[in-house]
Amino acid sequence: MELHYLKIFNTVAQYKSFKKASEILHISQPALSIQVKKLEIQIDLKLFYKMGNQIYLTEEGDMLYEYTKKIFHIIDEMEFDILKQKKEIGGIINLGGSNTPGTYILPKVIGEMKRRYPAVTVNLHVADTSEITKLIENGTLDVAVNGGSCVYNSNIYAEELIHDKLIFVASPDNLLCEKKYIEKEDLKGFSFVVHSKTSQLYTYYKNIMEEFNLPENISMYFGSIDAIKSAIYADLGLALMPYYSVRSEIKMGLIKELKIKDVTIDYPYSLIYNKNKYLSVTVKKFMEVLELVCNSY
Repeated sequence: MELHYLKIFNTVAQYKSFKKASEILHISQPALSIQVKKLEIQIDLKLFYKMGNQIYLTEEGDMLYEYTKKIFHIIDEMEFDILKQKKEIGGIINLGGSNTPGTYILPKVIGEMKRRYPAVTVNLHVADTSEITKLIENGTLDVAVNGGSCVYNSNIYAEELIHDKLIFVASPDNLLCEKKYIEKEDLKGFSFVVHSKTSQLYTYYKNIMEEFNLPENISMYFGSIDAIKSAIYADLGLALMPYYSVRSEIKMGLIKELKIKDVTIDYPYSLIYNKNKYLSVTVKKFMEVLELVCNSY
């Protein structure tokens, strides 16, 4: 059984995507599919099945994936120990970030990491808080930064890094922007554009509406911060958003903040990783750079 085939299988299984695996491994999708098929023939087992546009692991595929995770964990550990002996920092970091830190904070951290350690490769996966948490739990990601006040299981280490704030925003054309301060009751007559239901931003929106004793009035759900901002530009509703995600647009006058006197909504970003996953020298160096950059905010 060739290690090369196992590496391809492990990458496809990790991301549940031939397209993503081909991008990471720099192999065309047809070539990648052929090599997975060769592995299936070699071991006489069906490893994947397809439903719609999504691929899934078979029971035998799940079994093999557990073994390949262990195999490549040991290989990674060996490579990092070799690098440590050579006094060099290199290798791959599988990094995760929920939408706001993944889009607006982590690219700056990755840039600083690359400046200090050019041999390091960072694979950044951006998704909502729920998915990022699952990928940390199953060991797919080495380390991640999540937004909001998530509750994690005992296997996950969590440390708050930065405190952002959630703000109400609207298109400059919205009537509420004529007021220096709005009242909580002013929100009642407007619909909201919100993030997906599995996100912390949706949870915060729901809790705040309950705290304000206002009904939820949702016109649209979106899976990304940028999609929400586009809806705000078009004056399709109000939104509750992290300040870091819209501060550039506020400065340019594309989006307006709706201020409520004496109301501040704290929104932290936290470093998380699986306590049971081996943390390489490179990952530890990344966390040092992450803390350094975050201290500058």
